[in-house]
This record gives sequence, structure tokens and C-alpha cells, in this order.
Amino acid sequence: DHKNIGRLYIFFGLFGGILALILNILLRFERANIGSVGVLDFGSSNQFFQTWSLSRTSLLFFCVLPLLIGLATYLVPLQVGAPSLSFPRAAALAFWAWLIGILIHVVTVFADGGLGEPNPTSQFAQGMDPEATELSILSIGMVVLALLVGTVCVVATIISQRPKGMTLFELPLFSWSMLVAGSIWTLALPIWLSNLAISWVDFLGADALRYGAVENIWGQLSWLWSQPMIFAFAIPVLGIAGDIIPVSSGVTQRQYRIQQIAIGAMGALSFGAFAQPFFNPDVANQAVFVTMGILVLVPVLVFMGGLADTSIRGNLSFSAHLVLSIVGMLALLIAAAASAFHVSGPAIGAIQEINDSWLDGLITWLRDVHGTVMATAVMEHVLIASVIGVVAGLYYWSPKIFGYQLNRNVGALSAITLLGGLVLSGGSNIINGILDEGDEVFNSSAYDGVWDTDAVEFFNIVGAIGSVLLLGGIGLVVLDLTISVILRKGNDEDANDPWGGHTLEWSTDSPPPTGNFSDAPVVDNERPLLFPAVTGGDDQ
Repeated sequence: DHKNIGRLYIFFGLFGGILALILNILLRFERANIGSVGVLDFGSSNQFFQTWSLSRTSLLFFCVLPLLIGLATYLVPLQVGAPSLSFPRAAALAFWAWLIGILIHVVTVFADGGLGEPNPTSQFAQGMDPEATELSILSIGMVVLALLVGTVCVVATIISQRPKGMTLFELPLFSWSMLVAGSIWTLALPIWLSNLAISWVDFLGADALRYGAVENIWGQLSWLWSQPMIFAFAIPVLGIAGDIIPVSSGVTQRQYRIQQIAIGAMGALSFGAFAQPFFNPDVANQAVFVTMGILVLVPVLVFMGGLADTSIRGNLSFSAHLVLSIVGMLALLIAAAASAFHVSGPAIGAIQEINDSWLDGLITWLRDVHGTVMATAVMEHVLIASVIGVVAGLYYWSPKIFGYQLNRNVGALSAITLLGGLVLSGGSNIINGILDEGDEVFNSSAYDGVWDTDAVEFFNIVGAIGSVLLLGGIGLVVLDLTISVILRKGNDEDANDPWGGHTLEWSTDSPPPTGNFSDAPVVDNERPLLFPAVTGGDDQ
């Protein structure tokens, strides 16, 4: 049953986020004391790197992607009127492979494995176990392959199981965003797996190209966490907000096709498999990379403009999912703006070629931002925006997923906590990027060009506090799920459609029965509950 698989992904994905944030708190406290052992003793830069890389893989592969795939696995068949998910047994196999893979990966990292080491003393560096490292590589490959299979199941459902009359242009925005995002993931993740496979084969001993040398493994994989590719993992944030805000406003979404085009444009601008600095060190100065980094701001602004128009025309009713969806969109907007700022040095430099005295000092300063924790700030804003978006979806669809409404006040408090945490954690990285703290914080050379060491240390303490708040925000969500769903204290009145939804998932029972729908629905517009098939309707 796709609904059980989706719930399992969501449950374990939240705990993956808790792991990632705990690791991030430890790292931020370590960065609060530059040039010495620090608040915590990791023993060596290599052990610090193992924790640093695990925090990144945890946030993306153990939290963000499983949360998105879990939400989609549950909801997409309901939104498109399908009786089940395509390839349901493959989806179930993918979940268990993912769960086993992350357990193996975490154990092997703490057994002196991991995805390479930055400062090896030999091919098998001191403190690094070669068998554990090999298992780390294989297990993370298992995790990503499982997520890829889960993605294919969702995309196949959207393409092949839509009901009569529902074209791709009638898809709900969340399903449309998962189609776009899933297509990008399906194109990019096999390339990342190829990078991983090359590293693994070379690591076993051939070493012909030194791709498997321990200092080179992470460099070949890091592009997945960098601009523009990182934005592919936030595309569903747009779709979730696009489903929530019109319902919360009590009106339909005008210019629906433009909203779909904006989501599609963000997908096109986020394909980043070509931008691999390990193989192309000059990629940050190339026109395509710079242009994509700047233009990714445009579809976010267009989409937010459409939602603002809907909100103004309607009458917004306060709800936790509304607040969370707005916070998620704001986080994504900040990420896109930071990305444009991060890559703008070469673009302004091109203008300077026409007039070499134009903003001369600013050009040098903007170019210095490259290679700093500004890149980490972009990544953090994008992935936390995705987490907040999924939490918004949980509060909106909780009656459909669990049969109970989650607590509105706890949801609003979690939104405030997550926003405050992101402002402190991500904002401190933006400031430290301006202060020239290097992105490879596991290397002492990351601090060679720092303007003010005391300021960097202070903002890393601020960032640690922000990470604690982020952890607290996720903790509130887990607490609410425990009380409202597991202990069954939540409101279950009118669970079938408490919000007056516009899309098909609200036309069936909560939680839905096996087969989802008693009769196959017929659809001829994107708002089938407002305008049933045949009668149609114009935008209001």
C-alpha cells in the first residue's frame, strides 16, 4: 500500500533530519574556536571531515529526499485519481533498501570510514579503515539508488495513471512539481552514482586516474550540494505552497499555467550535473553556470507573485500550514538571492571589461566570495526550505494522511522556531562568507584569508544557536505527531475535507481505503472539486 510506504518515509525522514541537525550543531561549536582544538575535540581534521560530510549526506539523503518522496508516494496517486502507485513492490523495496543503506552508512562512518579524507598521510590514511570506507561508498550508493527507484515510481504514476480528462496541465501543483523535480533527479542522480562508482573502482586498488584516492572522493561528489543542482531538491516547495495558499485564501489560482511554467523553469535552471569543479575547476567563471545561478531567482519571484495575487484577491484564514508554507517560500527566496549574489562576480566582471573603472573594488570583493561558506549558506537555505515545505504539507494533509488534524498552535510555533533558526544559522554563514571563511572548514587553510577571526567565531556561535532552534522546530513537529496521531489526541472531525480543498485527494475518505476511490474520477480542469467535469469553469 503506497500510503504505508509514504508514512514510513515521512517518519524516518524526520529522524534523519534530527541526526543531520545534531551533527551540524557539533560542527558549528567546533568552528567557534579557530586555530585550536575547539569546544569539541574531533581528534583530527580527517575526523572532523567525516562528521562534516555525514551532516551533508544526512540532510539531503536521510531527510529532505525521503520526506519529499514519502509525501509524494502517499499523495500523488490520490491527487491524480489513481488506485495505487506504479510499481508498488519496487517502491516498498526501495524504502527498505534506503533504510538499511543509511544504517550501514552511519555505522561505517563512525567506524573510520566515510567518503574520503582531506589530508591523508598515505593511500590509507592514519585513522581511516579501508574496508569501512569501501562500505561507506557502497552504502551511500545503495541509499541513492533506492531513492532513485522511489522517484521513478512517483513519476511513472503521474505519467501513466492519470484519470480520463486530466492532462499534465490539469495536475495539482504539488504533483506537477514532483514531476518536474523527479525528472531532474532521474537525470542527475545516475550521473552522481557514476561518479561514486568510478571512485569506488579506483579506490579498490587500480588508482590509474587517482579518482579513488581518499583526498579526491568527496570532490567528485560535492556538486550535488552546490548551486545550481541543490535547487532541484526545493522544487516541490513551490508545489506545496501552490496547493495550500489558494485553499487558505478561498479562491482559485489565476494564471495557473504561468505557475506551472515557473516550476518548470526552476527545474531547467537547477540541472547541475555539468557543473563539477573537480573535472572543470573554472566552471564558476563560465557563462552558463553564472547565468543559471542568477536566473534561478526569477521563477521563484514569478511564483511568489502569483501566490501574492491569489492571497490579495481572497481572504486568508490563519492556519499552521499557511504560515509554514509562507516561511518555506521566504527561505527559498533568500536562497535564490544568495545564489545570485554568490555567482555575480564574473557577471559584473564581464561588464567591467566594457568599462574597467566600473565598480572596480566591488568586483574583487564579489570574486572573493567564491569558495567561502556562502555556498554552504545557499545549500542550508535550500534544504531547510524543503524541510519547512514538507512540514507545511504535513499540517495541511495530516487529516488525509493520518486521519487527524495536527495542532495549529504547535505548527505555528514550529514555523517561528524554524524561521528563527534558519535566520541565525544560514544568516551567520552568509556573513562569514563575506568575511572570507572558506567553505572547506575541515582544512586550516579555510581561515587564511579571514578578515576578522573574532567576528567569524562569534557568528559561528550564533549559527550553533540557530541550529539548536532548527532542531527544536523539528522536535516540535515530532512531538505534535506523537500526541495528535500516535496517541490519537488530534481533532478527527470532518477529516475528509476540513479545509475546502480543490483537488481530488479531498474527495475520498481520510485515510483513504484500499484502491483510494470507489469510482474512477473524471477530470477536465485543475480544480475538479470546485468545477466538476463537463461544467468546467473560468478563473475567479
